[in-house]
Amino acid sequence: MMLKKWKAFVNEGVKVKIRGYVRPADQFHTLGVWEKNINEMLALQTRGMSVRGAKITIDPEQPVASDRWLKLIDHFFGYLLEVETGRFGLTEKNVLDFIEDLINHRFWSIKKQYENYFPDIDSLKFGFLYSRGDIEPYVMIDQEFTEQFYGSTNNIKTVKHFTTGQGLKRILESIENEEDFDISTFTVVASPFFRDESNVIVTLDANVRAAFRSDIKSLALDNGRRAANLHRLDYPGEETNICPNLNLCDGELKTSLWNEIIATPVKVKEVDAPGEDILQEVEEYQKKVKAKHSKMKRRLIGKGGAKNVPPYNKKPSFKRSKSAPGPFAGS
Repeated sequence: MMLKKWKAFVNEGVKVKIRGYVRPADQFHTLGVWEKNINEMLALQTRGMSVRGAKITIDPEQPVASDRWLKLIDHFFGYLLEVETGRFGLTEKNVLDFIEDLINHRFWSIKKQYENYFPDIDSLKFGFLYSRGDIEPYVMIDQEFTEQFYGSTNNIKTVKHFTTGQGLKRILESIENEEDFDISTFTVVASPFFRDESNVIVTLDANVRAAFRSDIKSLALDNGRRAANLHRLDYPGEETNICPNLNLCDGELKTSLWNEIIATPVKVKEVDAPGEDILQEVEEYQKKVKAKHSKMKRRLIGKGGAKNVPPYNKKPSFKRSKSAPGPFAGS
């Protein structure tokens, strides 16, 4: 039976102005928080608690330990068990097998494998979510992520976005109401977008959170931010998929897809749409903005004064010591 808090989350999800499913941001934690609680789960395993054999095992003779085991599973993996299994072809066995592998093996290779991709991996937040048949690791693209790479959260850039007529309306409303939520945009495209119904191309000024040389398979979160898939941090050649400079993402596409720029919409500049009704809606929006403001106010996420960090654009070394575990892979 779905727990009350996950029922509430699913019901609230319909209010978010993003296409597709929105995941809860509270499923993301720093590696330090993950390690502390995974160590507690390892200690409880020694007392007989388990998820082996695709079954949650407790000990009625140890009620305190059993209750703690169940609370840890619910807090860190309840969303996967209660919500993701109902949406996708994911089974409870898949999730429980993942939990067992994560706490005993996979978590302990994450920092070893990914720390060289980020200036400060310990300050970032990570989560594990369903994506295309698997439970995969994601990093939240929040203020900390943006400041680590760009030294500021004020990064206005002209970008484009594939959407529908309804999606465009949501973007216009969000700008008018000054609601911050990030969308996936691009500046270079080499292949047709995969959704035929997304036939509206919006050109807009947006405040960039992060930029990637190729599609990072990002997901929307309920705090307005997005998360990037760690399995897509690499890129053909010597450089990583992360653009340390916003001007470095507009070149050749080695993946023949499109680049992905995570950004908050600030101002719609142009709309290429097949229907006249969509263009009329844009004109009405522009008139409302003009009447409300003599000059459209730029919404900025913040003004960071820190200097740019070193360019983390080279692939880290994949040489491992004899004691290092194998790489973190999908389940």
